[in-house]
Amino acid sequence: MPTLSIGHWPPYIDQSSPSEGILSRIVLDVYHEAGIEPRVTFDSWANVFQDHLKKPHHLSYGWVKNSERAKNWYYSDPIAETGVGLWVRTEFNQPITDYAHLKPYLIGVGRNTSYGQAFEDNKHTFRRAEFAQEGQGFGMLIAGRIDAFIGDRNIGEYYLSRHKNWQSKVYFLETPIFPAAPMYMVCEKKNLDCLPHLKRFNQALKQYQRQLTATDN
Repeated sequence: MPTLSIGHWPPYIDQSSPSEGILSRIVLDVYHEAGIEPRVTFDSWANVFQDHLKKPHHLSYGWVKNSERAKNWYYSDPIAETGVGLWVRTEFNQPITDYAHLKPYLIGVGRNTSYGQAFEDNKHTFRRAEFAQEGQGFGMLIAGRIDAFIGDRNIGEYYLSRHKNWQSKVYFLETPIFPAAPMYMVCEKKNLDCLPHLKRFNQALKQYQRQLTATDN
């Protein structure tokens, strides 16, 4: 039986309601349709990365692919996509079509969060303020302490909803430098049981997606 080790990442993965996160709901439905009941454990994302993925039969999901991670992990087929862009204050009216356009600004990012390979290749070209919790970054944006925060639309709305009248203070800016980023199930290459678990998930995911397509038609 696979163990899914994950961290709190609402609204995609919600520790307070594990079956209701946007991404968790898909993953658990995929396994359910395949007759598999995985064990789910929560910890910090750092511990998932450093410890849990090294254990036999352990996998994790919600990860974005980049070349550094791909050295150590196998990736599933894409499960869903995260819509990443720039959350900016209302007075921010500059078009951002190239990473060079970020240089004048202080940009908030999630610590140890990847937004795709292009971000990894360019993240050292602009000033960054790193936050262990994304909610802290959105709070700093509301307060005007940073110029922008790189984040997903759904995640931003989740955290900003805690702030009164947030729609009048910040907005989501789509930009081509952040294409939609697929999210994956991953497991550690050094685990001998890793790949069979991942292949079985991929088979179940394909069946789940075929059923959704048939229902839509």
